[in-house]
Amino acid sequence: MKTDVTKRRNIIKNIAIVFLAVMLVLTFFSNTILNYSLPEVAVQYPMYGTISSRIRGQGTVTANQTYQIYFDESRVIKSVDVRRGEIVQKGAVIYRLEDAPSDELNNANNTLTTMYINYKRALMQSTYDYSGILEEISELNKLLKEAVSIKANLEINKLLYADLQNKIRLAENKREELSVKKQELEQYLNSLKPDTSYSDEEFPVAYAIAKTDYENSKAMLDAEKENLKNLQRQLVAMANPVLEAQSAVDAKIQERDDYIALHPDTDVPTMTEIEAKENELEAAENEVPPDADKIKRIKNELNAMIYRYFEYLPVREQIDEYNKQIENLTKALNTVKNQERDINTAITFSRNRIDVLQFTHDDLYEIYLPLKARYEYGDKEAELVNVTAELISAQEEVNALNERKSTVEAKVMTEAEADALVVQRQKELNDKQASYEKLKAQNELDEQINKMNLENMKREIIEQEALVKRLQEKAINGVITAPVTGMIINLTYVTGEKTNSGAVVAEIEISEKGYTMSFTVTIEQSRRLSVGQVAQVQYYYGSNAPYAEISAIKTDYNNPRGSRIVELEVRGDNIYPGQTMYVALGETGREYEAVIPNSAIHEDNKGKFVYIVEAKNTPIGNRYIARRADIQVIASDDSSSAISGVSAYANYIITTSSKPITDGMQVRLIENKY
Repeated sequence: MKTDVTKRRNIIKNIAIVFLAVMLVLTFFSNTILNYSLPEVAVQYPMYGTISSRIRGQGTVTANQTYQIYFDESRVIKSVDVRRGEIVQKGAVIYRLEDAPSDELNNANNTLTTMYINYKRALMQSTYDYSGILEEISELNKLLKEAVSIKANLEINKLLYADLQNKIRLAENKREELSVKKQELEQYLNSLKPDTSYSDEEFPVAYAIAKTDYENSKAMLDAEKENLKNLQRQLVAMANPVLEAQSAVDAKIQERDDYIALHPDTDVPTMTEIEAKENELEAAENEVPPDADKIKRIKNELNAMIYRYFEYLPVREQIDEYNKQIENLTKALNTVKNQERDINTAITFSRNRIDVLQFTHDDLYEIYLPLKARYEYGDKEAELVNVTAELISAQEEVNALNERKSTVEAKVMTEAEADALVVQRQKELNDKQASYEKLKAQNELDEQINKMNLENMKREIIEQEALVKRLQEKAINGVITAPVTGMIINLTYVTGEKTNSGAVVAEIEISEKGYTMSFTVTIEQSRRLSVGQVAQVQYYYGSNAPYAEISAIKTDYNNPRGSRIVELEVRGDNIYPGQTMYVALGETGREYEAVIPNSAIHEDNKGKFVYIVEAKNTPIGNRYIARRADIQVIASDDSSSAISGVSAYANYIITTSSKPITDGMQVRLIENKY
């Protein structure tokens, strides 16, 4: 009986153990399945970092105006001396023309011959005395001069009026220049952030040290950049020696291969083969009894082999000589290649050094800039006072000149009758001349007309002769040159083509008319920009950096919902079309204690917030819960934001999630970025 009870207890115990094991396994798998169904999130700490509002871009410089070159002849193009994109100076040759008369020259010669014939025919007509006509015209001219003398005072006033207009224009230009200068000084003073941490006694020493350190770092950076340029020039100079050495090796190999092809080693025995034949002969001679025919045959074969071997020996020697030459040329090639490799190594070292020096230069400049601002502030403030006073004086001068202008202008208006008198006397002269001409005989009228025709014909002949001479001179060694300095952007004709008279043959971008550049920014970046904003030109190491100012912010029609095109007006020295220019807009970076990616920030009607991860311990391990935390955004750039409300390195913040999450939702960590 006791044994049965013990058995039942053991059975119950085993069943309980199995049940608990099954429950444990099911719990484990249920939690595992649950975990894989949870949103996957990436997290990181809020960390100390930098927020930069600086916007950088690059673009190609283009000229604001183009010049079209026209050519008035039909000529065949002999050669084209320039290419699209090439910078040409005024007077540079663009096309050279075939030495042949143009269609225009042939037509001009035919026209000149016809004009000669017509002129000779006109000379054969009779001439008459026109003394009476001249007396009548002389009298009427006297009356016209009287009217002109009345108008003399008006002309003086007109000259005075024109002079006042010129003075007003100059005064207004001066006023505008002073106004721009005043605005620039005000903007510059507003941009200055002087360092006030030093006392007046400490400041000169601190400024001198910061200036010296900055200038020394800049000098070292500039020197290293110049060293890099020299190394790059050396690398370019090595290109030809390498190519020449390689060409010499290739040429000698080809020369050897050609020689081998002309002297094949077909049927030329080797020394091993000759030795084998000698052994065969010795064996034949040692046979008992010896076979005389066999021995004779082997000797003949051996002699033929030896003859062929020594006949080919000079060829082998020549091939060996070629191989020696190839070996020497290969050594020379390896030498220049080693030199090229050494220069590349030096370039890499120089670029690394430039990166280090640039970092030091930027740090020292950040120290020097506020001290320099404090040093300049007083002088610029005094300059602003002087410019303001000059601007007031210039405005007073403009006002005074405008008052004088109004007085003179009113006087001119009141003397308009003088113009009417001149018109009247001129009409009387014309009427008298017309009346007198009607009284004259038809022959006198014909003479006058003929004389006028002769003068016109003579003048036209002179002009036509000049045209023929000009076309004849251009028929030999004719060229089409650039009338302005700029960049060739279009060439209408190619060599062998015939030009069309009056057609455009080339187009030039004119550098003197100014330049523009453009680049693309995001819509968010465009909201931080405005027309008139001055950009800083990057990576320019000359003495006078170009000036760049935003002239327009336009819709990017390739991506109207995502980006905008920023256009800048560029001014300065050493600027040319096609140049790549790098610019920066906005302020440099500022450091904050708590910085997170923009992807971690959410917003609803209650404001901006983030999700932080809360860990809970359970018998089967940690569970992670997403909790809402309200924040305030202090500053942002394109990728990150500085926040308050969540301390740095205090909580994990969810940066990305595979699914939408809500407050209190359980999540699964896939990566900790801290």
